[in-house]
Amino acid sequence: MGLNTKSRTILIFEEYIQSKKTIEHYSYHINRFTKHYNLKDWDSILALENTDLKEKIEDYVIFFKNQDKSSNYIRVITFALQSLCDSNDKLGINWKKIRKLLGKKTRPKKSRPYTTEEIKRMLGGVKGLRNKALILFLSSSGVRRGAIPDMRIRDLKQMSYGCIAVTVYPDTDDEYVTFVNKEASDALSLYHKQRTHDGEKITPNSFVFRSIYKNTTTTPKKFDEKSISNVIFRAKHNAGIDADDLPNLLVHAFRRRFNTVLKIRSDANPTIIERLMGHDQKLDNSYFQPTTEQLFEEYQKGMADLTVDDSERLLVERREMQDELDKLEQEKSKSKELEIRLEDTEIQMKKLFKLLESGRGTIIKSDNNEFHVKLNQN
Repeated sequence: MGLNTKSRTILIFEEYIQSKKTIEHYSYHINRFTKHYNLKDWDSILALENTDLKEKIEDYVIFFKNQDKSSNYIRVITFALQSLCDSNDKLGINWKKIRKLLGKKTRPKKSRPYTTEEIKRMLGGVKGLRNKALILFLSSSGVRRGAIPDMRIRDLKQMSYGCIAVTVYPDTDDEYVTFVNKEASDALSLYHKQRTHDGEKITPNSFVFRSIYKNTTTTPKKFDEKSISNVIFRAKHNAGIDADDLPNLLVHAFRRRFNTVLKIRSDANPTIIERLMGHDQKLDNSYFQPTTEQLFEEYQKGMADLTVDDSERLLVERREMQDELDKLEQEKSKSKELEIRLEDTEIQMKKLFKLLESGRGTIIKSDNNEFHVKLNQN
């Protein structure tokens, strides 16, 4: 719907909510409510008498309860309708009473991170370079599904060891930086080369991931969240990861794996990892501002365990071992240099003591409180 065709009710609602994601989510539920009661539009909801609207909302809540929808799901519906009413000064609805109909809050279903073996199977069960690149991108960066559709090439920056720095939600209050490893970077590069080969001109403004295309001369479309979920769902199904004891194991499970891999290390820095996750740390966000290099240093600690392919992981581990050996050699070299300097200092001190013992030198104190040895004149 274009800006010029939106009613004042919708415009006020959107300004009231502000968050684009929440607007989309709440709008979906409000539209379903209007369809359920055959109402013309959102203004028709506000035109209802308070008693009539209250009863319709109560019946709507009971309708979903009878469908065994979770209380958390229904609660979001009530928040959406309340936001519509509050933003447009439709007062007098007892929302507290309506939410009492939901009963106690239900505990969210438990979920767990994907294992490396499961991701291997998922990669073997998807077709196309884009979908393989997507799975590796999600597993190595820990980004939310919602960050993918608007991500542009300009948000990527090449780092050492073949990695990429990713600016997530750029130019917003939620902006943060995370990384993808060489394995994911290589897969992404192959996918972009395929798009270039097919005739697309990749520019800094191009989408990192785009929707499926038959003709690259058409304007690229976003790879929307629903399509992303469908790709992962099919990958899960083909990999046989659909057992009933694995609830909610979809896109967010990549993010859980990322968090677990980085935090499980004994030398992990939880504060920096929270930054890599894009978690809001309130006051700390204002005072603690790690550099990209500091973030990358923390990311590298878990890079081998984030790598899916065995051969790629061995290469990462080999590189890490070589880096460790190089550090030891540097420390050894510094230690040797220090040893030589200490020996030289010891020789100079012995000469100084002999000079003082022979009476040929005297220790004097200068005006700036420094001590010097003055040679005595015979």
